Amino acid sequence: MEITNIYEALKNAKKDEAVGIRSIRLSGDDNFALYAAEIDGLKRIGAHYHTEVNEIYQVVEGNGKMHIGVLTDENKVEWKEPAIVKKGDCFTVKEGEVHQLENTSREKLIIIFAGPYSHISTDRVVVKGVGE
Repeated sequence: MEITNIYEALKNAKKDEAVGIRSIRLSGDDNFALYAAEIDGLKRIGAHYHTEVNEIYQVVEGNGKMHIGVLTDENKVEWKEPAIVKKGDCFTVKEGEVHQLENTSREKLIIIFAGPYSHISTDRVVVKGVGE
């Protein structure tokens, strides 16, 4: 059995330029895995959506806002009221929902997210985010 410590793994996480965070696989395979990500203080993940499968999030450290939107026929995002998220919160982003997690504090926001490898490779469509 292989055991991975989230805090040790994040020390080796590489920056994902497409959405502006450092992330790393903790456990699993290409079909379904747990990933850890770290968002610097007062930063946001790039807005994006996935065309296949839901994505599950767990906030490990920090506070933030999860922005959820719907892509319109004009290829614009209609943003809903953001949800305030904090340490201990768990939630699901549904297939096709545009999402953008924002760190609202100066401290790091650490999350675990679960889904297939395609969510960080081929099934991620980046769009204009909140306030862009």
